[in-house]
Amino acid sequence: MNGRILRSIAASAALAFVLGACGQKPGVHVDGGTGGPLAQGGAATDPGATEDALVDDGLTDDGFVADDGSGGEVAAPDDTGGGSSDTGGSTSSGGTTSGGTTSGGDTSGGSDGGGDTSGGTGGGGADDGGGGSDSGGKRPVTGSDRTGLTADKMVFASHAPVTGAAPLPTTSFEKSGDLYWRNITEVQKKTVLGRNKIELLFRDDKYDPNSARQVCRELASKAFTVAGGGGTDQIQACGQFAKVAEFPYFSAGVTEAGLRDNPWYFAASMSYNQQGPLLAQMVKKNFPGKKVAAIITDTPNFDDARDGWEAGVQAQGLDYYKTLRHPKGDTSWYNAYAADLAEAGVEVLYILSSPVDYIRFAQQATQSSIKFQYVGVGVSMGLNAVLASGCDDVDGGMFFSPFPGIDFARKNVPEFFETAKRFNAPADDIAFALWGTAAVQHDLLQRYEKTYGPDLTREDFRDLVETQTGVGGEIFPTANYSPENHFGSTAVHLLKADCSKNGGNGEYVTVASFAKSF
Repeated sequence: MNGRILRSIAASAALAFVLGACGQKPGVHVDGGTGGPLAQGGAATDPGATEDALVDDGLTDDGFVADDGSGGEVAAPDDTGGGSSDTGGSTSSGGTTSGGTTSGGDTSGGSDGGGDTSGGTGGGGADDGGGGSDSGGKRPVTGSDRTGLTADKMVFASHAPVTGAAPLPTTSFEKSGDLYWRNITEVQKKTVLGRNKIELLFRDDKYDPNSARQVCRELASKAFTVAGGGGTDQIQACGQFAKVAEFPYFSAGVTEAGLRDNPWYFAASMSYNQQGPLLAQMVKKNFPGKKVAAIITDTPNFDDARDGWEAGVQAQGLDYYKTLRHPKGDTSWYNAYAADLAEAGVEVLYILSSPVDYIRFAQQATQSSIKFQYVGVGVSMGLNAVLASGCDDVDGGMFFSPFPGIDFARKNVPEFFETAKRFNAPADDIAFALWGTAAVQHDLLQRYEKTYGPDLTREDFRDLVETQTGVGGEIFPTANYSPENHFGSTAVHLLKADCSKNGGNGEYVTVASFAKSF
């Protein structure tokens, strides 16, 4: 396998960890990476299915071995505090710090829960008994689950399918994943709900929903929240388990099936179904009169993605050929589909598949002197490392993304580059996405503190998140949640591949920001 394809796979796996990553303090080792709610491709609902869009099934011997779940350096801290509400798995021991009444601020006993002098008797999670009734906020704390919290630390967790993937880059993810939090705690000398430590746990879910449920059971017993990082089937499994075990669970918007009415699940970006009509608008505006088709992985998890897209096609009156569903674990469709589409006169192609399939299909089409204008939804295709693997075959491809390109960062977020330079860390698009993700997490925690004070519980956090509007908005498009709708994002960024940049390796440029229509 050539190095460019390997880089594509590695980058795609890294991207799977982007949206749910909450960063980690220096010195904390995370085996495999900081998982996040990001999944471009889907796995079938069959529990035995092993395909994930981030890793091609035929490429399972590339040597990346993630944490096998046996513990090691990512084990839960001794003073985690609070048992998990997971009814089917183990619970944390409740911690060794007993009777603490401060929430981590410099001054205890005050009634004002804001700032560094958080005060109150909420306990910040160190007291397994649930703390006092004065939380320091406007609303009384009614929850009791403080899993993953101590007086000075917050623990977050994530899972993703990484076993067998090509080795992840050792740079952006591990060295840049905590840049936002280091800027807050080390540069600005601020605390987060009175705490100055952020720790992240990560587990490999092995592409399998049964394994994912086991992993999520373990993580939910140690961390405050859990984030899904790739594979629609695994995200579904953990999202549904979160409903039973009652812990906050986040992922990128993938399928809505089985997750739409889940009170403990939150989509951090537009679902594929929601993005479909918006993509059809974009195609009509940018490629008027062109004949259009789609290639979508043949998994039930992408049925609603197909439905949203085809509804958009009809609404926009596009000159449409058809939607092809390609089989998983079989590369024989590349040439046959390319020839079929070319014979039908298709010029614009919506592709929803793994980045590996995308790049290989484009390369084989080019070898047959067939060139398509590629478009799509999601995140993985818009990563610069994926583009580097495909230039020039995918030059000009236009894809939606929850975060803008690095060109946007250069113009609008200089603090990101300053912090990366300060800590000698990479400042690429993966690192920028991690920065934006942490900023959204920070926004929600600050809102919580203003409402409840520093005494953080899962139940109250869930209640707060589902009533928040305007979440994000500086890097990620805003999300507006309600008790009836946990799929609250309504906008995207549009990226376009430019293979002339970055020394011929290409770079995605931001064509539109925070777009709600085209």
